Amino acid sequence: MWRYVTLFCLIAIVLVGCAPASVADAPPTAIPFPSMTPGHYAAGEMPTQMALALDGGLALNPASILNPNQATATPSFNRCPAAADPELEPQPAIAREMDAAMIRFLDAGGDPARLEEDLRSQWGVLGSSGFVRSDIDFSGEGAPEIIVSYLAQDGGGSLLIAGCADGHMRAVYEATLGGEPPQILWSNDMTFDGAIELLFSSRVCSGTTEDTCVYRTQLIHWLDRLGQLVNLLGSPVEASRQPTVEDVDQDQVYELVVRQDDDGDADTGPKRTGLDVYDWNGGSYVLSLRQLDPPQYRIQIVQQADAAFKAESYDEAIELYQQVLSDSGLRSWQNDDEQTLPTYAVYRLMLVYAFLEDERRVELYQSIQQNYPDIAAAPVYIRMAQAFWDALQITNNLRSACLEVESIIAVQPEALGLLNRYGSESPTYNANDVCPF
Repeated sequence: MWRYVTLFCLIAIVLVGCAPASVADAPPTAIPFPSMTPGHYAAGEMPTQMALALDGGLALNPASILNPNQATATPSFNRCPAAADPELEPQPAIAREMDAAMIRFLDAGGDPARLEEDLRSQWGVLGSSGFVRSDIDFSGEGAPEIIVSYLAQDGGGSLLIAGCADGHMRAVYEATLGGEPPQILWSNDMTFDGAIELLFSSRVCSGTTEDTCVYRTQLIHWLDRLGQLVNLLGSPVEASRQPTVEDVDQDQVYELVVRQDDDGDADTGPKRTGLDVYDWNGGSYVLSLRQLDPPQYRIQIVQQADAAFKAESYDEAIELYQQVLSDSGLRSWQNDDEQTLPTYAVYRLMLVYAFLEDERRVELYQSIQQNYPDIAAAPVYIRMAQAFWDALQITNNLRSACLEVESIIAVQPEALGLLNRYGSESPTYNANDVCPF
């Protein structure tokens, strides 16, 4: 109990006369949209787009990219396969072969409604949310494409889009996102060019609980130049909730808005929440705005302070370390205790005060002496602060002082372990990070 009392006394002394205002990120506010939007129509040569491969990675989609060295005939949707009553083949083992079997069924004159019935009853790949739709005309030539959302044995949630040209059905887009069958979130004109964009998302869970699930989202668009559907995002967007389509900057061109509200878990460590906005740049949708929420956890302020220290933004670092000591609204992460991060902040203040030759270093040293008279029993970061001070008084050399700190770290590796326990998305510290002189 007396350790906590002395710790709070130390905090009070450190903050006398220098209690900073909170420097956490300001709450989200309405701000001018930073990116240029090309307007209602952008004319020019479009780059060859990257499309989603069947494994969900970024690669050329064979269903979406034509040979650029050959002329592309204008599709004719007036001669589609005549209606017939074919049988759906036995279910293949992989998504690409499943797509090919469905194309053969449709090319033989199979009806989309019959395909949905057979996929549900014979293949059993629609689950509770898969579907077959034939009500969206991407190309605008009068014949809607066939959209199939299903579960592939080798990849989970998959999407096939088939269209008819020159009397035959062919795949115009194929994607496997994993997880559940993809769901359509938007099927309308986003870029104000008269063509339909299709936004679809698959829910993918890595465990059995809800907090392990993300929505993997893709956006595609009909490109007249190729006569194909192409990918408008470089790679699938992942978030803990489905994105929305909004006209953020009121220019009649819609943006993709992704709310990141996953604050992390034991594996990742604490994560910053906030808002990502993807905007149309005339050729694709790119991340144009990221607005982060204020940090929730004390360790996030510590990491932010250490980053400012490394960037030589010493005034910012001082304010952040002092916030670690003073802000009672900051939350402890899962494995935090009450003294580790505050005492680390005291140690780091000693370093930055010494480097700047700030007079507050003397007051800080005196408070350590007063509150930790038995330095051998003090927390490890207090002992490091004391060792740094003692060496600096003798040598007047910051590097020599850091060597004394490193000797403590060598025999007490918890000095690093206590900072490296915050998950895979947190920085990893070594001795030079802890005492960088």
